[in-house]
Amino acid sequence: MTAHLLALTVGPVQEFIAAARRTRDLWFGSYLLSEISKAAAKAVGDRVGINKLIFPAPGSDADLGPGSPLNVANVILAELGDADPVAVAREAKEAAGRRWREFADHVFDRYKSVVQSDIWNDQVDDVIEFYAAWHPYSESTYKDDRAALMRLLAARKLCRDFAPARGRAGVPKSSLDGLRESALRPPREWPGHSRRRLRLQQGEQLDVVGLVKRSWRPDNGNPSYPSVARIAADPWIRLLKSNGIDLGPLIASCRALGGEVVHEFDTIGARRYPQYADFPFEGTVLFRSRHRDLRTEAEIAEGDPGFVGLTRALDAISDTARERKIARQPSPYLAVLVADGDRMGAALSKLTSPDEHRQFSQALAGFASQARQIVQEHHGVLVYAGGDDVLAFVPVDRCLDCARGLHDVFGKVLAKWSTAESPLTLSVGLAVAHFMEPLEDLLGYGRIAEKHAKRPHPEDGEQAERNGLAVHVVKRGGGPLAIRANWSGDLNALDHRLRQLAEQLDMRSIPTGLAYDLREIARVYEHWTDGGLKEAIQGDTISMLGGKQPGGASAIATVRTLVRERVADAGSLRSFVNELLVAKAIGTPFGPSGEAGSP
Repeated sequence: MTAHLLALTVGPVQEFIAAARRTRDLWFGSYLLSEISKAAAKAVGDRVGINKLIFPAPGSDADLGPGSPLNVANVILAELGDADPVAVAREAKEAAGRRWREFADHVFDRYKSVVQSDIWNDQVDDVIEFYAAWHPYSESTYKDDRAALMRLLAARKLCRDFAPARGRAGVPKSSLDGLRESALRPPREWPGHSRRRLRLQQGEQLDVVGLVKRSWRPDNGNPSYPSVARIAADPWIRLLKSNGIDLGPLIASCRALGGEVVHEFDTIGARRYPQYADFPFEGTVLFRSRHRDLRTEAEIAEGDPGFVGLTRALDAISDTARERKIARQPSPYLAVLVADGDRMGAALSKLTSPDEHRQFSQALAGFASQARQIVQEHHGVLVYAGGDDVLAFVPVDRCLDCARGLHDVFGKVLAKWSTAESPLTLSVGLAVAHFMEPLEDLLGYGRIAEKHAKRPHPEDGEQAERNGLAVHVVKRGGGPLAIRANWSGDLNALDHRLRQLAEQLDMRSIPTGLAYDLREIARVYEHWTDGGLKEAIQGDTISMLGGKQPGGASAIATVRTLVRERVADAGSLRSFVNELLVAKAIGTPFGPSGEAGSP
């Protein structure tokens, strides 16, 4: 029989990943899609041999086992030899469906008392999107055959399967994406504390996908996932620990309230969160402004003794922090990190054999594994790392170092396939935003920053496309602040400049209001058309600096040097001002008064 290449895609990506209101929805949706794709890949490997898989390219059968650390993207590529592609594709589809049903049935068994069974049954077998294409090939023409196969797969995906709609009149839609009706019974029919167990807000509705994402848990293990509030609060937790402030009473009060009220996550094990061992709880409890909502969600009365104990423990920590002249509460800002490889399509198009493609796939898998470790080392949490794509949440004070680590490791891992004409690099977007922004908006901010990292804006000046770092600061109620530069290995790289400015601002070596004074000078010279612009704007700027009295050891001399090197007109001064403002947002999450600051 003719040898074939087989390509499969599994979805829906939107419902599994993008539709989310909580970080757990987001993380578990990614995990769920990987597990379903992994099951499909295993079915192909079982039929034709694991060594015939090209993407992913697992090292052993164990890599494709349920719950293994290997993250599998939703596209699968394999050599079939003389196996029947129709039969292999059918088996892969059935395996994907079975894996999905394992998750869904597990949730149904635990929550059937709140589930409307007829709606659940209508939806549960109509979730998985599966597309397959195959194309004859020989190793001598692999490059062209793979390209033809991917065109076929793209065409097949355009010919979508539309099953008859099974909508229900008068039934509310899912709050996550509005695609399907809610599978939940009316709340009046629920057993006690069901809302607490599901962490549902008032009026929130979930369809079958949303309910599985929200409530699945392993037979042994903690399903909790660090919230954006916990990530935002992490710099404050570390600050308290470094100043010797005892968190023991606060931890005890959180445990006394119970896991259904204050989620505690594991800090040991392969897929756990050791970076949060100092305070392994969701961060909502650290923000007094969120206590009322937390009580409502957890169905706790205002005078509940356990909650009163929590408040007193937090007050005691705040009082001690005030005595030590450090921040009395955490900053509500965190960084959303979105990264994507550059020129990956061009690199794939140059691969001339299945073995070379497998090596490339294994390199990408190696990067994804290292990405998890890098994000964890910088006290962030990884949502997914699928080959050259990374999505993570990172504390503001560690996001630059995390981005640099990911960029440098990516370049090293893929150096074999990188050339001077077509270098394989990683563009990274960082969006600093308030944790109370809707999760959909946080993700949107991160993706906008990643697109900016790929392609500079006109106001960025002469910059090359790709291999960029973009940092956006999104204030609540204000427009975003955006800066961007190409990555470089010298001390003048954007991340190094921002880190240096942040340190100087943190030590009060640069006045915190300097950026706003410089912005006023930039406005004065906005429409300057006469000669001598550079000398005039530098003279006024340096003259203004002479009157500044920083609170610590002065770094004004360093700022003067930067002005002489970088400022030539209003636009370049404005760029410097933006860097100062971004550095303040990233490097100093706490204001000089000891209160949490805002970007």
